[in-house]
Amino acid sequence: MSLRREIVSLCSFYGIPLQKEKGQHFLISKKIIELEIRVADLTTDDVVLDIGAGFGFLTEEIARTAKKVYAVENDPKIAEIFKKRLHNYLKAGKIILLIKDFLEIVIPKDITKIVSNPPYNIISEIVLKILRETFQEEKMKYAIMILQKEFAHRLLATAGSKNWGRISAALRFFGDGKIIAKVPRTVFFPRPIVDSVLVKIWPLRKEHKISFNVYERVTEILFASPRKKVRSILKQLFKKRTTGWCDLLSVIGRQLDINKRVRYITVPEIEYIGEKLLEFGVL
Repeated sequence: MSLRREIVSLCSFYGIPLQKEKGQHFLISKKIIELEIRVADLTTDDVVLDIGAGFGFLTEEIARTAKKVYAVENDPKIAEIFKKRLHNYLKAGKIILLIKDFLEIVIPKDITKIVSNPPYNIISEIVLKILRETFQEEKMKYAIMILQKEFAHRLLATAGSKNWGRISAALRFFGDGKIIAKVPRTVFFPRPIVDSVLVKIWPLRKEHKISFNVYERVTEILFASPRKKVRSILKQLFKKRTTGWCDLLSVIGRQLDINKRVRYITVPEIEYIGEKLLEFGVL
């Protein structure tokens, strides 16, 4: 039986309405699942996280090789089917099912890889959580995910490109990534209105002079107006919080071209601004 027929049959039998607003688009291509597994290069030592596990078709393939899989599924009805389908893996402890909102869980510290087709409706929040909670862990190797094509281009953007923004700056703070393959909308059910791509992102574990929380606050300030000059944004910020704003701008301008527009600012420059804002007591 094809995956599409099996999903339709399961939904019909258990009375499950699929809800597009929750990002419920299920992968129905065995070839794409095989590609994900191949790219993930799983070993018997791997502990894997699968976000938005659905009925467990991808989880099942991961569990065939990996030491353990944490599968997160927020829909309790779908989770019940997952438990019936993969009862033996659950009983053996190969799969740990978490019936929760992914954004509300604490990601287990023993994760080595993420292999997932996460829901698109909260994908920015999902990726930020992955970066914050896993990309500084020594065991974490990389994440393999199917993402909406447009979002993936924003995530993987570099300074100076039209897509450079908060989410890409967040990734570059922690690591790097690349697009592995195109994934057409035709391999999902229900079919989404956008195409997708298979993406690999990985940590680089660089040394930083500021915390990610501070870095995020700086990117929030800067990228609120990506076409403006850095000077203009900082001037507006300083004038609200201090009388010596002109001197502060002068200090930052000694090591940074504050007349460049935000879309051209690099990660080290964002960090430098963060350092100075902390030093000046502005943040």
